[in-house]
Amino acid sequence: MGRGGAGDRVRLAVLNGDHAPAEALGVVKTLLYRPELFGGPFSETLDEAMRGPSEWSPGERELFAGFASHLSQCLF
Repeated sequence: MGRGGAGDRVRLAVLNGDHAPAEALGVVKTLLYRPELFGGPFSETLDEAMRGPSEWSPGERELFAGFASHLSQCLF
């Protein structure tokens, strides 16, 4: 496996196993793979950031996250 150029996507083959539905998106597969190590703690932190106390409404936080993802050329 060679090194890709800018814009190449990295996919972990292990995420294509039977731990997540076949139609699950990459981020969902990542959260479902060994959730005790990453998915659970990450989901809890994300929920706190997006829905916890803040001067920003949940909608404003979603809009900011979407814009940051767009700038990073992330599909989410």
